[in-house]
Amino acid sequence: MVRILGIAASIFIGFRNTQAIQRWWEARQLWGAILIVSRSWADTIRAYLNSDRINRNKEHKLLQLQIALVWQLNFELRNFWHRELRELQGRLLDGLKLPRNSSLRQLCLLRAEWIRALYHQGHIDSFGRLQLMQVANACTEAIGGLERIRNTPLPASYDVFVRLLTWLFGLLLLLYFHEPGSRHQNPISGVLIVLLFLMAERIGAYVEGPFDSDGSSFSLPLDSICLTISHDLLDRDVDHVQHLNSKDPVRWT
Repeated sequence: MVRILGIAASIFIGFRNTQAIQRWWEARQLWGAILIVSRSWADTIRAYLNSDRINRNKEHKLLQLQIALVWQLNFELRNFWHRELRELQGRLLDGLKLPRNSSLRQLCLLRAEWIRALYHQGHIDSFGRLQLMQVANACTEAIGGLERIRNTPLPASYDVFVRLLTWLFGLLLLLYFHEPGSRHQNPISGVLIVLLFLMAERIGAYVEGPFDSDGSSFSLPLDSICLTISHDLLDRDVDHVQHLNSKDPVRWT
């Protein structure tokens, strides 16, 4: 009985952990795509806009819009934000003359409208418009993948089942090792095996949530990624960058 439960627990824990790690890794790749797309957005804008004062102002606004977009993505994936970061985001939206309660989708639509305005006002040609829309569409595709990961977690019933199975196996294994007259009467070995199974089960549960807001070491460092994007696009010209990353995971994750 103990051996059968051990095999079953290994299979279910292995399957759940594999799926959890795949979700985490896909989320990390998509955030990497967001970083690359943001840099491409800045490069493409600077390549197609002229260097006169009006276009420099438009360039600055378009870069600020991308920064606001990635921070809003950060907040909406977690459904949580630190008070200081939310205030910085509010000031950034104020500078763009946008409502502080603007959603991620509204910012994406506004980006498309600003590209259309640039084209109709003659600041970019049709090829420049196409290039900017290709970059914007790549960003939207990555956002869709991240939202899919957030909206489709592994079923809670499966998590509960794996946890109960692990604990049941652990309890029976401890009783088996403590059974009088047993050839395997070694309490230390039994405890170590149970701890390994429990550790494996817990790791899978933590890795499953790449956007957790609890500052877990297993969640993605979303604030660090967004700070990198802010720095790459506007260096020190955006307030977010003034708050350098801290080693305290509760404050900056």
